[in-house]
Amino acid sequence: MTTSAVSRAALREHAARLRRRPDLAEAPILSATGLWLLLGAVAEAVEEPKERAALESVLGVPATQASAAVTALLADPHLAVGAALGGWIRPDLALTAPVPGPVPVGPLPGQAALDAWARHHTRGLIDSFPVRVDERTLLLLASALVTEPRWRTRLATGRDGLLVLDGELQAVVTTESAGPVGVACPPTDDGIDVLSVIAAPEFAAEDVWRAVDEVVARRLDGTLLHGDRPSGALGDGHAWRVRTGTESFPARRAPADGAELWTGRLPAWHADARHDLTDAPGVLEAGRGLGRLFPPAALTDGLDLRCVQAATATYDADGFRAAAVTALEVRAASMAAYVERRVRRVTLTFDRPHAVVALARGGTWDGVPLFHAWVTPAGRART
Repeated sequence: MTTSAVSRAALREHAARLRRRPDLAEAPILSATGLWLLLGAVAEAVEEPKERAALESVLGVPATQASAAVTALLADPHLAVGAALGGWIRPDLALTAPVPGPVPVGPLPGQAALDAWARHHTRGLIDSFPVRVDERTLLLLASALVTEPRWRTRLATGRDGLLVLDGELQAVVTTESAGPVGVACPPTDDGIDVLSVIAAPEFAAEDVWRAVDEVVARRLDGTLLHGDRPSGALGDGHAWRVRTGTESFPARRAPADGAELWTGRLPAWHADARHDLTDAPGVLEAGRGLGRLFPPAALTDGLDLRCVQAATATYDADGFRAAAVTALEVRAASMAAYVERRVRRVTLTFDRPHAVVALARGGTWDGVPLFHAWVTPAGRART
């Protein structure tokens, strides 16, 4: 198996582990790959042996291979996938060593610039950055992921409001994890599969996700075909019905006599989600590794970590659109400690009309008064 194939397998296994978390098994939308890209990009920053081994176990590959895989994914992008990494550090801080790996690190901007970064790298699907920075933010790293495949043919909408998929890739697949499951995958010309998988209602989400992994494995090895079903005659199931009858078709598009026709009925849906991934496997180790890049004076009060993902997805008659921004924030644990001192305080109160002047400072404009104002506080008479 090639190095790239090993990395892709590691990505799938990481997604499976993340979905097994109780709070994520039924998440409306989640990008495990967004988190993997972020952790893999900074994996080489983790040098403490036990922490590095723990992170490599999460990533499924050695740290150097994870970093190389992220670099390769960004350097050779999929035509239908947008991916980006970003890094920012508080301008008054200097790391003892650069952040290793493919993350570009610049000065920490304001919130508006971070929001603009999220919008740009998700093609407007995510409007704001998932972390609100403040004076405790020391280092901020993020990944963005977006895809927008279009169905080859727009899906019709039935009288019941469900989308109608005629033919194409539909099947009933027998799985070890959840028994027979229904599968539907509208075709695209974008190199993206969007597989819908339905199991019987008695199966828990974690069982269904394992069944999905089985379906995906069959799709990847080329053994998932349209019309697949368990051996023997296909009868009614938990999510499908089988009927034989006579129907009328336009002569030019009439199927062969005895043909088997599949029709999928799928809901249009939209989901927005925000996930706290701070305690997700690998995040603590990555954060500690990054924390060791700071001079001791920057972390006199300790270190806090926060990892948050914002995700969105839409499935409709035209296609599938999804995006995620995953942010890892290294924060000072607390503000400086307070001490008591005896002081003399002088208070100036501007509660009468007063003057204001705005001066330019620096360069040719130094000292130039740009604006003057006479301020009359509300409710006070002019004197």
